[in-house]
Amino acid sequence: MSVPQTAAAAPQAEPRAGPSLERACQPAAIRAVADRLSIRTTVKEIGNGPKLPGGVRYVAAAGDLPAYCQVTGSFVTNPKSGKTANFLATFPASWNGKYLQLGNGGHAGRIPDLNGNPANPRNIVVSQGYPGDILVKGYAAFTTDEGHDATTGDGWTYEDAAVLDEELKDFLYRANQVLAKVGKAFTKSFYATNMKITPPHKLLSYFTGCSGGGRDALVAASYFAEEFDGIIAGSPYSNIATNAFHFQGLPMAATRSLESRVPDTLVRQVDTFVKAQCDAADGVKDGLIQNPAMCNFRPERDLPRCDETTSRNQCFTKPQIDTISALTTAVTDEDGNVVIPGYSVSEIQPLFLNMALDPESKTARPTYFSSGVREGLSGLGAEALSLVNRDPNYDLRSVFSFREGGPGPISGFRVVVPKSEAAKAQAALRKGIGAMPENLQNLIKLNRKLMIWVNLSDEALSPFVTINYYKQLASRFGGYEKLQKNVRLFSIPGSLHCGSEGHVGPDKFDATGALEDWVEKGKAPDALIARLYDLDGENPARTVKEGSANPIYVSRSNVPLRTMPLCKFPAMARYRGQGDINKAENWFCPANDRSMLKIGESGRQAGVMD
Repeated sequence: MSVPQTAAAAPQAEPRAGPSLERACQPAAIRAVADRLSIRTTVKEIGNGPKLPGGVRYVAAAGDLPAYCQVTGSFVTNPKSGKTANFLATFPASWNGKYLQLGNGGHAGRIPDLNGNPANPRNIVVSQGYPGDILVKGYAAFTTDEGHDATTGDGWTYEDAAVLDEELKDFLYRANQVLAKVGKAFTKSFYATNMKITPPHKLLSYFTGCSGGGRDALVAASYFAEEFDGIIAGSPYSNIATNAFHFQGLPMAATRSLESRVPDTLVRQVDTFVKAQCDAADGVKDGLIQNPAMCNFRPERDLPRCDETTSRNQCFTKPQIDTISALTTAVTDEDGNVVIPGYSVSEIQPLFLNMALDPESKTARPTYFSSGVREGLSGLGAEALSLVNRDPNYDLRSVFSFREGGPGPISGFRVVVPKSEAAKAQAALRKGIGAMPENLQNLIKLNRKLMIWVNLSDEALSPFVTINYYKQLASRFGGYEKLQKNVRLFSIPGSLHCGSEGHVGPDKFDATGALEDWVEKGKAPDALIARLYDLDGENPARTVKEGSANPIYVSRSNVPLRTMPLCKFPAMARYRGQGDINKAENWFCPANDRSMLKIGESGRQAGVMD
C-alpha cells in the first residue's frame, strides 16, 4: 500500500508586481472578496478584537516588517442555526504562498491585537522566535475568537441551552475547523483578485499555537488533520476537563486553612531544596533541571520541619508541607487513579502566583480584569466546570477533598475528586480535548507532521500531561522511532508557560522554520537550538513578578546569554564535559538516548507514566 504524501511539493506562488497592497486593502475591495466565498463571511468591525473601522486596516512597512492588510469580521460556523464566530486576518505585502492558522489563548472569546501587529500577539500564539516572524516569513494568517465573547461577563449563554450548545461546539472544535476552509479560500481569492497573484492550487497550510492555542492545535491534529500540512502545539492546554480540577483544586488546597498557607518567604526557599536534590542529576550543575520527573525530591522528607527550636522563617509546618505536596502530586480519584498529573518540582515558586482564590467563595463564576481576561487559573477552572454542569453558580467546593496515602501508587498529600465528576467532565468537553491518542490515527495515515513542545517549568499547565500523552502515542503507534516520522516532542528545561518572563533556561527558538523544513524539505528536526536573553538588563533568573504571564519578545540584534539544544524526546541534552556551558556547541543530543524516560520519586508522585 502506498503511503499518502504530504502536499509539501505543491508549487508555490511567485510574488510579482501588481496592485499595491494599500490599494488592495480597501473595505469595498475586501468585502467583494468575502462576498464570493462559499461560506458566508462578513467583513466588519468586531467588539472583542482590534477596532478596525469597517473591518479593514492597512499598515505600512516599518523597519524589517513588511506592509500588511488587517481584516476583521465574522463567518458562519453552522448554516442551519446561523451561528457565527469572529476572525482576524493578516495579509502581508510579500506573500509566501502559504497559509497559517493561529490558535487562541485560554478559553478564547477575544482576539488580542498587540500594538497593531497580529503576527505574534502574546495571547494567541508563541512561535518562540522574534517579533513579527510570521509577517517576515510572508504568511497569510487567520485566527478566531472561537464563537463567543469574553470581553464582558463570562461570555456564555447559560440561560439558553440551545445557544450554549452552539457556543460550546464552536469553542471546542468547530470554529477552527470551519475557519481552515474560510481562511484558505479568503487568502487565495484576496491575492488572486486584489493583488493579481496566481496562488498555488493547493496552499501549504500550517497551524500553530501555545497554551489554549496548543489545545487548538492538538484538536486540529485530532479531528481535521487533513486541513494542515504541519501543526505546532506549544505547551498545550490539552485536556480542559482534567485541568479544571487542577485550576480549582490546588487553590483550595492552598487556602484550606490559615495554617496551610505558605508565605512568600518560605515559597522562595523551596527551590533551594529542590535544586540540591535535582540540579546535578542530569550530569551538570547549571541551574537547569533537564528531567524533573527523574528527581527524588519529596516535600514531606526534604523540607525542614518546624519544631520548638526552629524559626518559622526557616522551616515548614506539616500543613504547609502538605500544600506544597498537593502542587507536585497527582490529582486522583477516590480509588487512587490519576486524574491529572502534578506539576513539576522545578516550578513551585511561580505556581504560587497562580493560587489566587477567595477562600469564602462557593460560586463557580470567575472574576474578570477590566481587559476581560479571566483572573488567574482558578477562573479558568471555574468556567470549565460551569460549562460541564451548565450552571454558573455550581458549588465547586462540593467536588474537592484532600488525602494523604490511601489506595493506589500515589501516596503524597493531594487533591481528590470523585471519579464520577472526572468522567462527567471528560464526556461534556470531549470534542475539545486534544490529548486522546486514538484520535491521531488520521494525521499519521495522511503523513502530516506534528511538532509539540512543552515548558518543563510551566507554572500554568503540568508538562507531564503532554509527556504522558506522547508516551501513550508511542505505545499506540509502534514506538518512539516510528512515531517520530510524524510526531516529535521537544521539552524546554527551566522555561515558564509559553516562554513567560522569569525563566532561567534558553527558550526562544524558531519552531515555524523547523516545521517548514520538515514538511517542505523532509528535514526532520532532531534538535532545536534555543536561546536565553536578558530581556531588560536584569538578572534573567530574577523572581517572577505577578502579572507577568505574557511572553516577552526580543530583537534579532540581541545577543543571547545562553544557547543550548532541545533534543527530541526521549533524548536529553548532555554537556560534553568541557567548554562554556552557556554555548550550544558544548552540548549534544546522544543518539538513541532514553534519559527523559527515567522516573524518580518526584515523577512517580506526580503521576508520570512509566
